[in-house]
Amino acid sequence: MKMSNGFDTAFFAGRFGLGGLTAIVTGAGSGLGRQAARTLAATGAHIALLGRRPEPLQETAELIAEAGGTARTFPVDVADQEAVRLALDAIQQSMPPLWVLVNNAGVGGRAALLDVDEKMFDRVFDVNTKAALLMATAFARRLIDRQLPGRIINICSLAAQTHSRYLGIYGASKAALEHLTRTMAHEWACHGINVNAISPGFIETDINRAMFQTPAGRKIVESLPRQRLGTPEALDGALLTLASPASAFMTGSTLVVDDGQRFSIG
Repeated sequence: MKMSNGFDTAFFAGRFGLGGLTAIVTGAGSGLGRQAARTLAATGAHIALLGRRPEPLQETAELIAEAGGTARTFPVDVADQEAVRLALDAIQQSMPPLWVLVNNAGVGGRAALLDVDEKMFDRVFDVNTKAALLMATAFARRLIDRQLPGRIINICSLAAQTHSRYLGIYGASKAALEHLTRTMAHEWACHGINVNAISPGFIETDINRAMFQTPAGRKIVESLPRQRLGTPEALDGALLTLASPASAFMTGSTLVVDDGQRFSIG
């Protein structure tokens, strides 16, 4: 079947459709995680929504249901290994076969290195790095046990590759995740599990919108090559590619989605 604009819908359904499979998204209650969940739901995937707070997860589930998709919520602390194990068990027992994990859960952390204390360091690395590793290993172990292929997508950050002021600890946590992405890809390649990362630039969300409206925030935007911020939808293309069978020959890669912002960031 071909649409009137010439696109072969059967081809794209085969390449990008995820019907009858489960996609897990962490940090799915808002921002990039919510958008990723909605986008993957549109491909026909059943979505497992993970996050600490039940209410935002339920809001995401309702948005997916309104669009004709299917989603279930699993409130969980993704930095707690036992909680992650129990959540993955519940997902595996109640949903279609696992296919893709989107490690999106993350926290910010702006501070000069001299002001970073142990509590801040642990908070940033626990969520941005450790939690992603715990989720990925729990997910991969289940695929390997059942000899199933799959996809893991780690949401990193341009801060991992640049040296923005006061983002040293945050950037380090994401740089560690990029390194883990390559290691996961290497170790699990023989099992048919492709592991890649997306490195976004400045994306406007509910969490940072107020900051970008301050004089300092406006100055950041004005310094960018196109003087604009991204929206969560900007990651859809990279996400769909990496989540789908179309990425069969891609593993260990990081896709930078930043509108060229890296050219003006230190």
